[in-house]
Amino acid sequence: MYLSYYGVDTKLGYVELNGFPIIHKHKNGRIVIGKGTTLVSKSKCNSAGINHPMILASLREDSELTIQGNFGASGSAIVAMNSIIIENGVGIGANSHVYDTDFHPFGWHKNTEIETSPIVIGKNAWIAANSIILKGVEIGENSVIGAGSVVTKNTQPNAIYRGIPAKLIKKIP
Repeated sequence: MYLSYYGVDTKLGYVELNGFPIIHKHKNGRIVIGKGTTLVSKSKCNSAGINHPMILASLREDSELTIQGNFGASGSAIVAMNSIIIENGVGIGANSHVYDTDFHPFGWHKNTEIETSPIVIGKNAWIAANSIILKGVEIGENSVIGAGSVVTKNTQPNAIYRGIPAKLIKKIP
């Protein structure tokens, strides 16, 4: 049975909070968090230092943010206007961001639609500190994204990527 904690679907004991996250959830959006999740929102709980509390957001009707479990993140922002799925065993380093939206339309002065595209972060992936995952990206399972990278395209499983934009560095045997 799920309970609603900060408007998030989870079960009692599934989530460890170090500090208080910022949660933005559209009344018809959904945020689901699986077992074994740790969200760090206080700098003193992470020696890498964090710039702000964890932010979890499902901003539109029918938008969904799903964290399957065995997940940890510190001072990161994960914002869904469409869909973000974070599979089991993923870690996200301090101050990283995952956005499935541009937040505002191209040509903001015109009345155009905000672009969104789903994101999937595969099992056991590691996103290092200060990285950004942009809309429409699939991160392959068991992959590593190097610190400070900006991921604009899909990544292969079992591979290391880094840079701006992130590029394949090597395959992981």
